[in-house]
Amino acid sequence: MTASFYLKYRPQRFQDLDSASAREELIKIFKSGRFPHAFLFSGTKGIGKTSAARIVAKAVNCEANAKRGKNKEGEAKNEFEPCNQCSSCLSITSGSNIDVLEIDAASNRGIEDIKDLREKIKLAPASAKYKVYIIDEAHMLTTEAFNALLKTLEEPPPHALFILCTTDPEKLPKTIISRCQQIKFKKATEKEIIERLIKNCREENLEYEEEALGKIAKLSEGSFRDAVKLLDQASLSGKITTQEVEKVLGISGDLKIEDFLGLMEKRQTKEALSWIDKAINDGVSLRLLTENLLERLRILLLGHFGIGEIEKGFNFSIPEIKTLIELFTQAYYELKSAVIPSLPLELAVIKWDELGKKGNDDSGEKKDKDKAKLEEAPVFDPQNSISFSEVVAKWPLILEKVKPLNHSVQALLKSTRPVAFERNFLILEVFYKFHKDQLETEKCRRIFEKTASEVLGTEVKLKCSLSENQRPINPPPKLDDFSLAEDSSVKIMKKENLNSKKTDDDDIIRLAEEIFNKNSIN
Repeated sequence: MTASFYLKYRPQRFQDLDSASAREELIKIFKSGRFPHAFLFSGTKGIGKTSAARIVAKAVNCEANAKRGKNKEGEAKNEFEPCNQCSSCLSITSGSNIDVLEIDAASNRGIEDIKDLREKIKLAPASAKYKVYIIDEAHMLTTEAFNALLKTLEEPPPHALFILCTTDPEKLPKTIISRCQQIKFKKATEKEIIERLIKNCREENLEYEEEALGKIAKLSEGSFRDAVKLLDQASLSGKITTQEVEKVLGISGDLKIEDFLGLMEKRQTKEALSWIDKAINDGVSLRLLTENLLERLRILLLGHFGIGEIEKGFNFSIPEIKTLIELFTQAYYELKSAVIPSLPLELAVIKWDELGKKGNDDSGEKKDKDKAKLEEAPVFDPQNSISFSEVVAKWPLILEKVKPLNHSVQALLKSTRPVAFERNFLILEVFYKFHKDQLETEKCRRIFEKTASEVLGTEVKLKCSLSENQRPINPPPKLDDFSLAEDSSVKIMKKENLNSKKTDDDDIIRLAEEIFNKNSIN
């Protein structure tokens, strides 16, 4: 039985690695003759992280490396590359070398597993020069396991080498990352994947259609591994054709995504539903079909911003594309648990139709409302910027204007302190989370922003900042804190400070009554 393409053509040397940036970085490190005691390989799935880890394990333990001398010109003879012929290299390739351990962190993620590793790593290698631990999906380790691993990384034995592989480096503690040499494996481009596929086709003497390889590259989502597996499955007939690729993927050649999108654009709901029904009758994978549809919508969306190829023949607006993406993304997740497999996609089509009808019905009414809002909205001069001192000076007036509109909002505002006015955001320091939550409700925010904007003559947006220290509810800040002149506004504020205690108490009681829907508070 022949091995799969993926295993047969798995990289065995640094120069065989598909990820160019990672390949160059590793060659640079090993050419220098110095390598760290811990590596961190990060990148998407199927990009070559584990393969690279095995090559590193072979390179540091290769028996032939020590024997290699220099050529006639006095240059080193690729001493960094494993020979793949000595007993050490062969045993690592086959997975039988007891000094090279691959650990799946998803299933060996606890502190006990790491403690066991720490005990074993103290022992000298059985036959190899270095004991190599390859920890796959390292981000899956528990916090306790990370802490235990950190101690080993801080003071590793001289014969130990760690290689952590992860698809999610953001979940790794910074203390772990800082002790590793990080190598980033970038997501493969379609061009890189096609080059790899052509290479495999030539090695297997397979005829191929460029369109077929392009389809594989697009659907493999930047994964060399997935692309080679698809190539392997499509090679059974001896020729890689678009038809064979579609057959492997469960895609009907008669059903084209662009036809379906054309029906959706024209709101031809009946025909779109019939298209889905035909896909089911043809045995098409609804999951793959939806993935292809979302990929095409993504291309359309990015095309609006001049990124990638511009899809011709469609006139979807950006909001329409976003709506379609949301509808079919939801349908994609519902496919797994759907009682009737086609129902999520059919519902997405029907919702799209309903949104179109609603949009047409509401368009006239919406325009009238928008026009009315535009007429009512106060007009502010964008050049009219005011200082924070002016904001503080007019703070009492803002409170005075708010009170007739809603005395409870005024009571809340009296318990705050303005601390800054930046880019039209008036930042209020709030001393209780409860007060902050109330001020940030739509009702309170609308009243405050409208009033403050009118008083200050410029657009004002509310931003609340919770104070680190809770304090008793106080009146607004004293103007002495801001070194302001004693103008009329200052006098107003000082007067209010002297006479506010009773008013504040009454307003806070009224506020509590409204919030808790009580008639009185004892």
